[in-house]
Amino acid sequence: MRFKQPLTKTLKPQFQDGLRNNHQNPFQKKLTMKTYRWGILGAGKIADKFCTALNFVNDSQVFAIASRDAINAQTFAAKHHADKFYTSYIDLATNPNINIIYIATPHAFHYQHTMLCLQHRKHVLCEKPMSLNSRLSSEMMDFATKQNLFLMEGLWTRFMPFTEKIVSLIADDAIGAIKHLQADFGFTAPFNINGRMFNKALGGGSVLDVGIYPIFLATLLLGKPSAIHAVVNKAATGVDESADMLLQYTNGSTAHLLSSIGFNTTITASILGTKGRIEVHNPFFKATDLSLILNDGTTKTFSFPHLCNGFEYEIEHVMHCLENGLLQSPKLPHSFTLQVSNIMDEVLGNLA
Repeated sequence: MRFKQPLTKTLKPQFQDGLRNNHQNPFQKKLTMKTYRWGILGAGKIADKFCTALNFVNDSQVFAIASRDAINAQTFAAKHHADKFYTSYIDLATNPNINIIYIATPHAFHYQHTMLCLQHRKHVLCEKPMSLNSRLSSEMMDFATKQNLFLMEGLWTRFMPFTEKIVSLIADDAIGAIKHLQADFGFTAPFNINGRMFNKALGGGSVLDVGIYPIFLATLLLGKPSAIHAVVNKAATGVDESADMLLQYTNGSTAHLLSSIGFNTTITASILGTKGRIEVHNPFFKATDLSLILNDGTTKTFSFPHLCNGFEYEIEHVMHCLENGLLQSPKLPHSFTLQVSNIMDEVLGNLA
């Protein structure tokens, strides 16, 4: 692992060596460069956190930043020690020294900006959700594959140690067969018709912004639902203010998921099995603590403090994929992203 700070504890290896043949680029040799030079498209809050983690990971560099606001671009570049800053996204995409570009603009622009980078032969990590719907995401994936380029949705939760621990506990049959899953993510966003959260043109609403996290967890652990029942409440601007979702599966399992930008929720998750349950503590989408509670009352608590801010695991995984010539992540393949996107499409189809 390439973290620049000394590790405070021993971590379970984050990456699997088994490479899927259909995800491997046969024309790309293993990269031998010492440092991955990242381009950052967008200079908002999420990009700021991402670049903090980038500067924490060895063999990675915030090489260039692009923002349409010149002062913002210059300030951001100085803060994160970027070599270059641009006010043009095309200038970023055409820089020959950049190895991969992170898309950090609002959801509504992910398709446009990702395609721009792919057209100029750049690997892309696109912040979640990959796009506004599964149709656009599928187009992005198909084009990346044709171009022999790596593309992944930036769903950082998938790569965090607590997620790996949950997968491991379930694989070890610690809680038996999963019968029910509960997960929620809701907060009270200030109402602003022009802001990202409530502006439909910017991809506003609860499902795309935070509902993706409960849906991700259910999909990771339970797979594709056989039926989806959703009650979606609409804000004055037409976006979904909240979504209450019940997912059913062919094996009889169920998942109750909730998202909101109009009220606070516990931001926790519970995975209930025949032998016990796993409780993921607040905030479950970037958790550092979880508890295993067995039916006989035995309780074990696990703690996984982030080494930086949580983005470091995703960054390290992307670099692992690039080093091995992969077009897709084996942990977050295109098919998984589309499965989650299809669920969000169906839920938002209930928006009155």
